[in-house]
Amino acid sequence: MLFNFDEDGNPQVYSKVESEKNAMSLQYLINHWSEAMESMNSDTFIKNLNSAFDDPEEEGYEDDE
Repeated sequence: MLFNFDEDGNPQVYSKVESEKNAMSLQYLINHWSEAMESMNSDTFIKNLNSAFDDPEEEGYEDDE
């Protein structure tokens, strides 16, 4: 399977498979790979966002005062 862009920036997809069964299998694989990548990216984004807003404890600050 080949993904690329034409001269106008439009996405193009080329594939060559021996049968419909192989085409469906390839589509299934690509779909699940894409979902896994999306999940990993979301998890990483949330982790980075949370760490950006974590307040470092200030020196000399105590909650009891």
